[in-house]
Amino acid sequence: MKRAIRFLCVFLLGFTIVIAGHSAFAEDKKPVKMVHTVPLSGIIGSAPDTGYGLSDAAAYINETGGIGGREFIAIVEDGRYDVPTTLGIFNRFAESEPKDEFLFYSQFCTPCLKALSEKVNQEDKIPVLAGSMSALIFDENVKNNAPYFFATGPGYGEQWGMVLKYIKVNHKKDTPPRVAFHYYDNSTGRDPMEHLKNYAKKFGVEIVMMEPFSPKAQTFAPSFLKFRKEKVEYVLFWNWSIKAGVRYFKESKKYLPDIPIFGVHWTAANLYFNLAGEDYDNHYVVSGYPVETELDNNFVKTVTEMAKKKERKVVAWSFYMQSWVMGQLAAESARQVIREGKPLTRENARNALENIDTDLIGMFDGMKLNYNTHKFSRARMLRSDWGKKTLVPMTPWVDIYDYLK
Repeated sequence: MKRAIRFLCVFLLGFTIVIAGHSAFAEDKKPVKMVHTVPLSGIIGSAPDTGYGLSDAAAYINETGGIGGREFIAIVEDGRYDVPTTLGIFNRFAESEPKDEFLFYSQFCTPCLKALSEKVNQEDKIPVLAGSMSALIFDENVKNNAPYFFATGPGYGEQWGMVLKYIKVNHKKDTPPRVAFHYYDNSTGRDPMEHLKNYAKKFGVEIVMMEPFSPKAQTFAPSFLKFRKEKVEYVLFWNWSIKAGVRYFKESKKYLPDIPIFGVHWTAANLYFNLAGEDYDNHYVVSGYPVETELDNNFVKTVTEMAKKKERKVVAWSFYMQSWVMGQLAAESARQVIREGKPLTRENARNALENIDTDLIGMFDGMKLNYNTHKFSRARMLRSDWGKKTLVPMTPWVDIYDYLK
């Protein structure tokens, strides 16, 4: 974490980082700009790897031809995981940048989604690549209600559905699996509850209790004691705070040593091995991303080589890779528009994203991404292995929608 704070200081000195100045691009071709609002400070702490990811993706895009000869420019801003700050940044660039240059926006801020989607849908109509996969807008009606928004991962509801089916399939008893949903107590924490109830009913899983926790809680012991009393067999841990996660994994091993803990996306991070040690062992988690140790994966190989070239000391690889993917999706959709002989506009870029033809540099072992639902179609179940100090796959890449049928 000390490294993260040190990296944050570097970011805040410049506040805005612009990847520009490549003489290889023709001067008469307008650049393609992407504004990236990320948490470099604020309530959830510093995540500088979110900024490094898009910056390095931009460098890779430009080194591999740009956008039909156009330069790809990444502009990184600190949104502080704060609604007014994030909206202020978006409005500033929406007013100052030409619409035929400022073609993509990306951000990490679930609480910002609703207000931002209303403005984008009514006024700016710019494709938005979101770090959040929240059902606040990424539900079954996202194509109609928020047509310019695309989640950079499977929906949280679908991820929890995959958790429940995996539990059911691997449950060794004749009685229904007894699970507790332990969630971060805010609107995002409550976000997947309806999906959970529906999938639990579908797969024959019993949700024994839904237990909130405060992000400021210094102990989770009262909840763990409740789980033991209610004979909970599996715990679904819904959290995205690294600090809370470290405390949780350490304490759960003391109170619930024999109860598997399941998670989604935000707890799929080898970083926890450094922070929680052996207490992170045997955590099951759904993720739409590969792991940085999978060097036979072409996407991972490309990303880690660029990080080495840029001398990045990446701490949170999941953040870094997700921002990389945001840049790649923008670049590939823009290239697709040009290949189809259409003008590169926000609307055409949005349409291309919805029908994108890409395997994301081999991220899914060669399989392509179906982005028609505005959410990732592919995911895997992983398990943290203390002996190997990495997350290991428990399933192959699956089409999450087929898996949940």
